Amino acid sequence: MTQTLIKVGSLLLAVAVLLVGHGLQLTLLPVRAESLGWSTNAIGLTGSTYFLGFVVGCLVIPSIVARVAHIRTFMVMAAAASVALLAVGLLDHVAAWLGLRFTTGFAFAGLYMVIESWLSEAAPPGGRGGVLAVYSMISLLAMVLGQSFLGLSDPDDLRLVMGAALLLGLAIVPIGLTRMPAPHPIPRMRFSPRILARSSRVAVVCVFFSGLVTGALWAVGPLVGRAYGLDTADIGMMMATAILGGALAQLPVGRLSDYTDRRFVIAGLLGVGVLVSIAGWLFSAHSAPMLFACMFAIGFTAMPLYALSIATASDNSTLPLIQIASGILIMNSLGSIFGPLLVSPLVGWLGGEGFFLFAGISMALGGAFALHRISVIERPRRHDHRFVPVPRTTIVAAELAEPGQALETPGR
Repeated sequence: MTQTLIKVGSLLLAVAVLLVGHGLQLTLLPVRAESLGWSTNAIGLTGSTYFLGFVVGCLVIPSIVARVAHIRTFMVMAAAASVALLAVGLLDHVAAWLGLRFTTGFAFAGLYMVIESWLSEAAPPGGRGGVLAVYSMISLLAMVLGQSFLGLSDPDDLRLVMGAALLLGLAIVPIGLTRMPAPHPIPRMRFSPRILARSSRVAVVCVFFSGLVTGALWAVGPLVGRAYGLDTADIGMMMATAILGGALAQLPVGRLSDYTDRRFVIAGLLGVGVLVSIAGWLFSAHSAPMLFACMFAIGFTAMPLYALSIATASDNSTLPLIQIASGILIMNSLGSIFGPLLVSPLVGWLGGEGFFLFAGISMALGGAFALHRISVIERPRRHDHRFVPVPRTTIVAAELAEPGQALETPGR
């Protein structure tokens, strides 16, 4: 295990540097857009274009890698992400941001795919679980660390944007200097909604609703904190709290799902999410600790749904795991595209309460569908394997799981 981690050390270092900068920009850009006087609808639209670019990248990047190989793809995508972020700092037009945010999403799909395919091939079958755990932990800690940099300066200060862009560019160094041989071509995404829905309609529908909530959280979550009077540093802490909630949910929720019908766990998480949303609607304005607690609980209930949906579909399908992961990722990403568009008018009209209203409605609809399917379909519990925690990034992360095992994820 130690030798394997040393072997992939340059890749893990690149992940750490990259995701500190990425975590910073994800929260910084909505706050910066608000300081420019943009409407909530415009800010939500820029968030949607990021997720749209990510989906397009997942579809297109394998062809680019096949043409120019992994290292060149990584360097080009890191450069594109850095340039796009610097341009965001220089331009204050919504139309420009839409193209730049799309570019960022596209680039990060490529960055994730290159790193994860390398990790998948470098790790021996018996050591993939350990590499996967370390990769997930580094991803989480780096994203949380990125939030902490928000308090170093005002969002109007270009130094924060430049610092995030610097980190994105710096991630090229360990990849460019690695001596590891390039892996095999990246698998293409294959998605058949009809076949996947036949395996588990609960998985397909509920992962879409979880995407609505998590996409809304990333796009307008910082604006929610601002609406409740938080300063920039506290907004970063609030977003870090939501990420931690999603991460800490993985093991208990995943273990519970191994011993019962996973659909019950999905429905239960959605039900608790509705209660949390009601609490956020009623009490978050009263104190910052209550807001932080509600955001932690939103992350705890919404983020594990992606992984549980993959596990549920895997339990009842003979499809290859990579194909199941492709379908679930696309449905979740579609939710992440529409979530910011739908929540923005509510936040603009109601303030922070609008986010909790949107989250509550989304989770209530998903939970109602799950309970309906449970009532009409009696399915015996069948879990062939325990789950393996996998970060919610691209389908290539599924290859890091032991063959045949179900998947879990610590969130975006």
